[in-house]
Amino acid sequence: MDENSKNHIRNLRNNNWNRWWRIPRLFLYFFGIFTFFWYFWSIIGLLIGLILFILSKDIAWKRNGILLTYSIAFITLLVFYYKAFSPLNLAIWSGLGIFLSFAISLLIIAILKKKFGFIKNSKSKIINSYERFSRKARIVARIITIIIPLISWSMLSIDVEVIFDNSPRLLWIHAPSTVNTNETFELAVEAWDQFERLSATYIGIVSFSLLSINLTTYTEIFAPIASLPDDYSFTGQIFGSDIAYEIKDGKDNGIHIFDISIETPGIHYVLVNESYTNNLYFSNPIIVKNQTNNEKNIVWGDLHTHTGLSDGTGTLEHSYYYARYIARLDFNAITDHGEILMWNPSSLNYLESVTNNAYASGDFVTFHGIEWTQVKTGHYTCIFSGNQLLKEPLLSYILVPTTQDLWNTLDSFTQSTGARALALPHHTTKRAYPQDWIYINPKYVKIAEVSSVHGDFLFEHGNELNYRGAIDPPPLHTRGSSIMDAFTMGYRMTLYSSSDEHDGHPGHSLSHTRAYIGHQRPFSTWLTRNEHPYPGGLTAAFVDNLTREGVFSGLENQRIYANSDHGRPILIFSINGTKVGDGSTLNVNNQNSHRLINIFLAQDGAPVAKMSEAASVTANWDPNWEGAIEIMKNGELWQSRDILSPIANVSIVDTTPITGTTYEPNCVEIDGQFYVNQDSDNPIIPNNLNTNGFDYYLVRFVGDNGRMSWVGPIWVEY
Repeated sequence: MDENSKNHIRNLRNNNWNRWWRIPRLFLYFFGIFTFFWYFWSIIGLLIGLILFILSKDIAWKRNGILLTYSIAFITLLVFYYKAFSPLNLAIWSGLGIFLSFAISLLIIAILKKKFGFIKNSKSKIINSYERFSRKARIVARIITIIIPLISWSMLSIDVEVIFDNSPRLLWIHAPSTVNTNETFELAVEAWDQFERLSATYIGIVSFSLLSINLTTYTEIFAPIASLPDDYSFTGQIFGSDIAYEIKDGKDNGIHIFDISIETPGIHYVLVNESYTNNLYFSNPIIVKNQTNNEKNIVWGDLHTHTGLSDGTGTLEHSYYYARYIARLDFNAITDHGEILMWNPSSLNYLESVTNNAYASGDFVTFHGIEWTQVKTGHYTCIFSGNQLLKEPLLSYILVPTTQDLWNTLDSFTQSTGARALALPHHTTKRAYPQDWIYINPKYVKIAEVSSVHGDFLFEHGNELNYRGAIDPPPLHTRGSSIMDAFTMGYRMTLYSSSDEHDGHPGHSLSHTRAYIGHQRPFSTWLTRNEHPYPGGLTAAFVDNLTREGVFSGLENQRIYANSDHGRPILIFSINGTKVGDGSTLNVNNQNSHRLINIFLAQDGAPVAKMSEAASVTANWDPNWEGAIEIMKNGELWQSRDILSPIANVSIVDTTPITGTTYEPNCVEIDGQFYVNQDSDNPIIPNNLNTNGFDYYLVRFVGDNGRMSWVGPIWVEY
């Protein structure tokens, strides 16, 4: 066979291959583009681009491959460093911009080539210049072209310490907040690494003692009677794990549960001395007393969490397991986004089933929930008291487009099922989702999220009393969307805190640490957990019992307070004996009646998590008990008291006349009508936005260590 025949056969084979490969190649390319939004797994698209660049003989497809690869590397860089927009939106719009710009450039080149013909000459010169390079130089150029995006992507998407460093750094000690005398209860001792994960390699020895405080005099009890565990040696692995609690080999792997009982009434801290870091660790405070029938227990939970069913991480089963056994929650609600769930309707039945199966009356309460994500008037996380999830219509702003439609839907569901519902506003001051309080329905909106992985929302961003800040602030000083503004408008809600976690760790999110990284298990395909630099918060509820009915009633009746991280302090606030909850309203005789304000605080001794900073300890570490109890009155800081010890009982009398307050001066006028701010589309009568003569008080504890807690408000009228 002569050479021409061989070339002919070779060309036929190439043509057949090109015909067969055309459609799969196009599909593969578009799949690679889709991975722009897959966080860590964008590496798939990057590799697809490199394969096309390396293996394609068609120069156009080499170009397409390198465009895909460098686009993913650039978007990864952009998402990592540019925080002004949400990562998902940034990836979508920058990706569209890159490919649209590329398509327009090709179109312009084609027009110029056709009209003037000089492009062809320029292309020939480029090809000739390339061919003059030595083979070795071309290989080096190719290698550099391949290595640059790989290195760029890897530097931002792979954290070697997160993968390999699971060595213990500190202990976390957890117990119930309230127990009866002589009641046996569980004490969890967890060893954490530098990313607040369980340390599978921890093999320290722990010993136990008590710090006990009298319930009335607040003096130390020097000889409390208790049944404490003996010294214990943890067992663990030689090599660490980023998900140690899934190792089921009979070893501790960073967590051990002890049985303990305390006979002496008081406020107790379990102290754990351990051999690895040689530090002494404090538990959360435990109130031990003979509970009467009218007294309520304090339980802790996370009402706002996400899984892989929407834009979160991991399975439902994993989330509930982690919440109950690792984060040590008493209650939890998975509240995935309706706008994403609607594309997989069968997921609603799955969510309902798993939530019901995870409920264990007396031990762990789960609530059915879903998030309605309306951008214009604010987000609401909806939770339900019964054993049914609202599935028809599904709570998506696409199917339930307005806030009024949301209230109508909740009305229909609660009337038909007998269940109750709460709609919980959250991250209210963010630029992308400003809360318009004028639209709320007090029947369902009883509690508001003061903090989460997004930051702090009691005050708006420009207010000097917003100490912690929040992500995605509006560009200008913007009133009208903070929770304190809502109180001043006269809306009677109470403060709660949740995580709003998207990293698969309800009750103890890790996204404020470097373990937000994409290869941290459980894996995520969403660009969401890398935009949450604050620790997730928790809500404490005063309940009759640990059942759905008991906990939901505590939430619904506003018998709650909030904390900024995994800590579990005790914070009780009253005015003339009236506590937060059940209306939170005190009626006095006249405008000048004295108001005795009392705040009881028992701080948590656990190391504190802060913005972009994991909990940590140093050698010879001791808890920092210093801080300030702040009393806010009518939206302003009224009184502050310094705190120097773990237990504080503060009493202050207010004798100033009760006047109430109004939001009216902050309204904006647009085209002759008034609005709460420039973002609102709901005109109002300004002098209607007031507290109707009531004064309101709320309490915030600001620890020097970075932990914050909130309770209130209480409303006072005459």
